[in-house]
Amino acid sequence: MLWRAIAALLLTLAVPAIAQNSGGSAYSIGGIDVDVAGPSPQAARMAAFRIAQRKAWPVLWSRLTGAPEAQAPRLTDSQLDSMVSGIESQGERFSTTRYIARLGVVFDRSRAAPYLGATGAGLHSPPMLLLPKLVDGGVAKVYHAKTPWLAAWNRFRETVTPLDYVLASGSPGDNMLLTGWQVHRPDRESWRNILTRFDTVQVLTAEARLTRSWPGGPINGLFIARAGPDAGELGRFTLSAASPEGLDAMLDTAVRQIDMIYAGALRDGRLQSEPDLSQELAPLLSTGPLIGAPLTTAAAEPGAVTSTLELFVPTPDAATAAGAEAELRGTPGITAVTTTSLSLGGTSQILISFNVSRATLEYNLDSKGLRLANNNGQTVLRRRLPDEAPLPPPAPPVAPTPESDAPPPTEAPAANPAQ
Repeated sequence: MLWRAIAALLLTLAVPAIAQNSGGSAYSIGGIDVDVAGPSPQAARMAAFRIAQRKAWPVLWSRLTGAPEAQAPRLTDSQLDSMVSGIESQGERFSTTRYIARLGVVFDRSRAAPYLGATGAGLHSPPMLLLPKLVDGGVAKVYHAKTPWLAAWNRFRETVTPLDYVLASGSPGDNMLLTGWQVHRPDRESWRNILTRFDTVQVLTAEARLTRSWPGGPINGLFIARAGPDAGELGRFTLSAASPEGLDAMLDTAVRQIDMIYAGALRDGRLQSEPDLSQELAPLLSTGPLIGAPLTTAAAEPGAVTSTLELFVPTPDAATAAGAEAELRGTPGITAVTTTSLSLGGTSQILISFNVSRATLEYNLDSKGLRLANNNGQTVLRRRLPDEAPLPPPAPPVAPTPESDAPPPTEAPAANPAQ
């Protein structure tokens, strides 16, 4: 019977304390190491939870306010209990009198707000694309493989930070754009397309360079926080792990330190986006006409001939490309629409045919909120800006006067005044 009681106790202690469902309104502070002794495993565990709460509160306050942890308000255990939603176990060991673990503390946002003050919600960045670049064995990887560096950033996404990191999914399209070479490519046009694809305003490159002494031996890491299309350096530091078993812990520590560098740059105003990289590229067009809706047609103008025009259309996604085709097909005067080059996340090319004058074509497009603009010899289809006045109706074309086959009238002889 004794061994059954011991087994039941071990099963109880082995179950991690999962945070309660907070409906997506929680702050999570992880990586808190505790080592507590007590008269029983359960007593040591409960004491460790108390210590973890006390350690997590200054970290939460510092990350949200930007002030040092030492300036965090002193709270009682009952105040901490009121705002803590749960404790997460990130690895634990125990004996009959000792509890050693790495814990995460989950705070309820609404309950913690009164203790954070107004500054707690003031520091927050716009969405920024994160490129976790790992150089291991001379090979640079970003999203092409499930690297331990990428895994460390995925673990960190649930913790508290003033940075709004956006991580790519690692799809084939992402892998073609987000390469190790792209990180140091200063081409503004390519970066503009990439940032538009992910709906972000800036790119952050968290670079990790690992050096292994020998297989199974120590691992040294150089970590660099970069920002912008020019990969400007904001800070660097080094860490080491005694063996490959400690690599994940070292990378978790590196992620937190890089986040602190980015947060400091955000507070100091050094982490800003360039105006020409965050151009507005929301979907140009609304949804197409409903199936079965009558098509709008226009008769050819007198004297007009069928002409063609190649349009360059920003298409950040497939919905925008499909909407562009639908709107062009429904524009009076346009007789044919053909997509000659499709570039999702970039600029597509569409060839149109129309049987009206150019002025009439531009007026019909303007009535749909669209404009034709000349950009380095290319005709770009864009939205009409709010401060631009609608185009006036073009002057109606003058129909040619038909010639008559009848002979010209003869003039009557002038009267003789002498008669």
